[in-house]
Amino acid sequence: MSDNQQIVFQSIQQPTVVDQIIDIIKDALIRGELTAGQKLPSEPDLARQLGVGRSAVREALKVLQAIGVVESRRGSGTYIVEKPSGRLLNPLAFAIMLGTDVSSELIELRVMIQIGYCELAASQATEDDWTIIEQTANAMENGMVDNVGHERLAHLDLDFHYAILEATHNPLVQKIGRTVEELFFSSIRDTFREPKNVEQAVQAHRAIINALRSQDLQQIRTAIVNSLNDTPWKDEVKTLRRIHLNGQ
Repeated sequence: MSDNQQIVFQSIQQPTVVDQIIDIIKDALIRGELTAGQKLPSEPDLARQLGVGRSAVREALKVLQAIGVVESRRGSGTYIVEKPSGRLLNPLAFAIMLGTDVSSELIELRVMIQIGYCELAASQATEDDWTIIEQTANAMENGMVDNVGHERLAHLDLDFHYAILEATHNPLVQKIGRTVEELFFSSIRDTFREPKNVEQAVQAHRAIINALRSQDLQQIRTAIVNSLNDTPWKDEVKTLRRIHLNGQ
């Protein structure tokens, strides 16, 4: 580079006032200064306390309401929600969907999430949970025999994972797990056009159930990683096998 050549830097993007208000409320939640069900100050009070205009406060509250952090009660005011809603994870879902296709990063995320929720389900599942998990596995086996089609089989595959997620009895884990599993629906549906892939998925489900029943963490990890063998993502599995199975 010559001495006369100038380097052009991009300007630093400052967060908007609305973003700053959202961050303040988020930090207050993290620190416990705001809690579930707590009423927020009125828009004029918030604007005065934060030193901003009422329009910025109004816009920030609309964003927080859209993603399920706050709720507006007619004639009463704005409150922090009592419990997380399904909408709360929409930004995460959109960020993942916009940021990547079925890439190695997404496969790594799926394996990590699956191992985590399967380990939790293994220790938390009730007899009713086991019954439902078995039913979903049987439903997919029957669907394969009855040749119900790749679209239906993909939904049955999701049902199996949903049943395990329900067995964690943790609503947040369930929401995150569902979000990640749903990102693979289209790809799994396409792979199920080949009967051999359906048969491999059915066998993988049985191995996962046996691993969960054993409550052996290494067996669970092995079952999850092996479930991706002979799939379109088998090349990525080699790295995952080394990470999660201690080089086996």
